[in-house]
Amino acid sequence: MADYDDLNTKRIFMVGILSIVVTAVTALAVQVVYYALVSWHDAELSEKSSYRRQNAVLAEQTAEITNYGVNPDTGAVTIPVSKAMELIAADNKGGEDAESHDHAAEPKADAKQEHGEKKHDEKEHNEEKHAE
Repeated sequence: MADYDDLNTKRIFMVGILSIVVTAVTALAVQVVYYALVSWHDAELSEKSSYRRQNAVLAEQTAEITNYGVNPDTGAVTIPVSKAMELIAADNKGGEDAESHDHAAEPKADAKQEHGEKKHDEKEHNEEKHAE
């Protein structure tokens, strides 16, 4: 009976460690394969999607509004939208400086004129009431 009581602890320990290592390596391998397949699937979907065509059209349109150019058929000159906005803003700013001095007196004149028109309209309205 004593022969069966002896357990080989060294062997049990080695089998346990080996099992843990094999399980960990298998889990990591499955994870690597999974992410590789997901990446491959995403790439395949991107190739088949219509966003590629839409992005190309968008890039073409962006290039049209950000570059200088001349239309050979009509001779029309094209400038970037940002430059056009700067020019318009500069024109408006220059125009506002000159006009701000001229318009300073106009609101008072307009207010007096409106007030005079209101009095005139009220007089006509009162005269019409009295005539009836």
